[in-house]
This record gives sequence, structure tokens and C-alpha cells, in this order.
Amino acid sequence: MESGHDVIITPTDLVAGHEARGVRRRVGAGFISSTTINDPHEVAVFTGDAAGASAARGGGSGFVPELNSGSRHSARHHIATRCGRGLDVAATGVFLLQPTFLVLLPGMEILRGLLGGLTNAAAVLGMLLLAYRILIFRRWRDEHAQVPRFVICFLVMVLELSIENCVVWLVSAWDQRKYDNVPGLQDNVAIAVNALSVISPLARWLATCRAANILHFFGALLALAFSVLWDQVPYSGFGIMARVVLTVAASRVLRMACFMATVLPNPRPGCYRRRFPPVPPGLWDTIKLGYTTIRGFGGCNDLIFSGHGAFWVLAPLAFRTYYPGRRLSTWVLWLALAHACVRDVVDEQHYSVDMLLAIVVTWAVWDWLAWVYPARESVLLHRPVGSPPDRLNPGVVGLILICLAIAGVIVIGGNA
Repeated sequence: MESGHDVIITPTDLVAGHEARGVRRRVGAGFISSTTINDPHEVAVFTGDAAGASAARGGGSGFVPELNSGSRHSARHHIATRCGRGLDVAATGVFLLQPTFLVLLPGMEILRGLLGGLTNAAAVLGMLLLAYRILIFRRWRDEHAQVPRFVICFLVMVLELSIENCVVWLVSAWDQRKYDNVPGLQDNVAIAVNALSVISPLARWLATCRAANILHFFGALLALAFSVLWDQVPYSGFGIMARVVLTVAASRVLRMACFMATVLPNPRPGCYRRRFPPVPPGLWDTIKLGYTTIRGFGGCNDLIFSGHGAFWVLAPLAFRTYYPGRRLSTWVLWLALAHACVRDVVDEQHYSVDMLLAIVVTWAVWDWLAWVYPARESVLLHRPVGSPPDRLNPGVVGLILICLAIAGVIVIGGNA
């Protein structure tokens, strides 16, 4: 009896365990689900196989340590049914709109200018709609539970990026051949693409088309995180972004170790004379100079592996993890990533090995950091229609604005 009302919990073996990331529950013949709040209005809706339930009953902790491949597939399929189609349409449209108009409107600068104006108007409208959805969002307690984790991960990322910003300058300043016109290394991928571009107009167009840049991939990540406001994914936006930003930090620590260990020549000889000042005589003055500019554009030797590629790949990885199912947007993101990597090689921003390692290393780090916000265990439970909305915390809204401002300075202000 609770507050004068009978409380019936079914099935009878439902187990609730409080952990740091929220409340986990085992439901009879089902697999494990979890929520980040302890809400009496929530209803467990997950189903699974009997084997998983049997394994859960046998374990001392009451939780399934590992699902077989069939159970994992069933879990992902169930999560996919909880996801909306609006995010798929929006993300696909953002990535395909620009290349489509480049094909349909070649050389038509007036219409391109009109398209730019419409894009800006759509962005303003989208911001207003986002503000409205924040005000009427009902599941703020799910987000509040993930805020401490996100703040810690975000601060770690900011600290790493501030150190890396200086190290990018230092590795260029300490390059013993920075004033020599050292030829770049042979890149077989660039040679093959350029050769193919000579004989194929389509290949030439694909190699030079500006289809997607860092703002597109950044926007895709924000769309995934904010899609919780429209119930497009059964996760916390703060939880998703906690894993994203910590992956940024961890992967770039490995990147710093790589380009500081071995100095490779820039694909464009003579870079240092064009972009950097003379090295100050003192060590402290040299270090201070590393913090005078946000160096999102990189240094003047090859920074193996690509920082841009390491960030770009996070968008398809996040969609693949937290937006499961046969999603066109996920395939478009992978194709956009491949095209952006090839374009960077052709433009001599990086060697092809930089792009390959960026994808492989960041993917590995993403999987290593699954514990930050594990996809299977962090699925939020349904709330019945009519359950009371959670109170909006103005501090959380302020946190969102501050983080967006910092990200804008890094991505846009740093010419990344």
C-alpha cells in the first residue's frame, strides 16, 4: 500500500538495483533495461528470451553479464522500434541537400545565394523550435541524472584541447627542418584519385565537391543529442554527448603522442614560413605563444593522425550506436565521411594514412569507452501517457548554452 493506493509490481521477480548511472531492472523473462530515475509512473516494456532470464536468475548481481548474439540482435531490434523516423529524414536531408543543389545549380550564383539565405532562415527557425521543445520537454530528470557525468567528460575534453592547441605549435616550432622545402611523402591514394580524375569527369567532380564539412558532422551529433526532445531515441542527450566528448579527448591524447613522437613533413612544403612566426628565444615564451591562437587548422608538419577525421567519424559511430536499425542517415554519414577523407587527401591537408588511422583509432576508443554510456543498459523506460512532467532546471539550460558557445568557439572560431 502506497499513498492509499495499491501498488502491484509484475512480474513478481522484478529486481531494482541502484547504481551510479541510474536504476536497472530485470523483468521476468526479459533482458535488462535501465532508467536514470526512480519513477513510479514508469513501465518496463522490454522483452527477451528465456535464456537471458535464466542467466539473470543465476547471477549473484541479478543482471545479465553478457547476451548471446541472438539476444543482442533482439535487443537492438527492440531499441530500433523505440526510435522515430524524423531524425533519419532530417539528418539525411542536411547531408544530401548541398551536393544536390551543386549538381542541379552549377554556376548559378544568384540561386546559390538565395539558397544560402533560405538555409540561414531555416537555421533561425530551427533554433526557435529547439527553444520551444526545451521548455515543454517532459523528461528532464532523465537528463539531470547524466549531467554530472557529461560535465566531467566535457571538462576533460576542454583541458585536452587546450594542451593540444599548444602542442600543435610546439611540434612545428621544434621541427629542425621547418625552414627547408622538404618534399611531401608519396601518397598512393592521392595519386590514384588524381589519375582517375583525369579520365573521369564524375571522379573529378567527386574529388573536388565540397559536400560536407566539420559543421555538417557537428550538426549531426547535435541533432542526435537534441532528438530526445522529440522522443526520437530512448536515451539521454547528455549521456550520449558524454561518451562523444570523452572519445574526443582520449583519441586526441593518442594523436598528440603520435605526432610528437615522429615529425613527418607537411604535404605542402614551405608551410611554416607562410603561417607561423619565428620561434622566440626562451622556452616559456615559446610555450606562451602556443596559447595566443586557436589552432583548429593544424600545424605545419603532418599531424598523424587527422584530428578532423577523428571528429568526423564520431557522427556515424554515434548514430550506429544510439540510433539502431536500417537508417539511411547512418549510411549517408559513412559515405560523407569517406568522401571528406578522400577530399582532404586530394587537397593535401593530410596523407591517406592519417585519415585511415583517424577512423580506426577513434572507432577503437569509442568501443573502449562504452562504459561511459552503454547503449544496451542505458535505454530509458516508457512513461505512460498522462504522467506528470518534470520540472525544468534553468541551470541545465544555462549549461547547454555555455557548452554550445564553447563548441562554437572551437569549431567556428578556430577555423576547424
